[in-house]
Amino acid sequence: MKQFIQSQYMELVAAVRFLSVLPVPGSAQLFDKNEIAPSLVIGCEYFPLVGLLLAVLLWLLVLVLAPLVPQLALAALLVVALVILTGGLHLDGLIDSCDGLFGGSTRERKLEIMDDSHVGSFGVLGGVCIVLLKFALLASINVHMLPLALLLALPSARWAMVLALRLFPAARPTGLGAAFHQVVTTKRLVLTAIVALAIALVAGQFTGLMVWATVTMTTVALGFLITRSLGGLTGDTYGAIEETAEVAALLALVIAHL
Repeated sequence: MKQFIQSQYMELVAAVRFLSVLPVPGSAQLFDKNEIAPSLVIGCEYFPLVGLLLAVLLWLLVLVLAPLVPQLALAALLVVALVILTGGLHLDGLIDSCDGLFGGSTRERKLEIMDDSHVGSFGVLGGVCIVLLKFALLASINVHMLPLALLLALPSARWAMVLALRLFPAARPTGLGAAFHQVVTTKRLVLTAIVALAIALVAGQFTGLMVWATVTMTTVALGFLITRSLGGLTGDTYGAIEETAEVAALLALVIAHL
């Protein structure tokens, strides 16, 4: 039992450290971009719980700032806070993905562009669009319902990453995407789905189910499109899928008049 608890804590530490900048005691190997490591510890089952933790932190921000600032300012602060809490990891992946997917004419050229550390015009446009959409959608949700929106969108979007990791092949034989793809087994996928769906149902009941289903369908559709273009997914595209899933979740909530 003690060994099981230690292993699960290591998984949790890995998930928190990978998906956020939040300090957490303990040590866990995350990934090696130059090697495929079947014994890698990433804690994918805890991805939705990390999303839940981020949502709670942003909820506290809403409680503090909602009486003090207009909702437009609050929405902007929430977007900035989320970027800071995640270290800009997913946004960086989306920017690199946009550069490669829209800037290259062949599969090889697209992957080469995504490996380049420089940011191109497509990346800038993609980053601006995703930030603008998040800001507009958060500003469109009733301020009293913002905590619920965060509790539904953030865990579900992190479930999207695990689904994409398991469902689609890696575009390269090495790298973050290939390493993570090997670690996410069917058992881990099912456990993550149960955790994410449980959070959605407890927080939002039917609305939560709608958000979870919307994110799942968006992930499958986007994964197929990217795989068709690149032959698989990369570490950057997982970030792009997460960012797009968040927008899809918030859009579903706005359509539902939350």
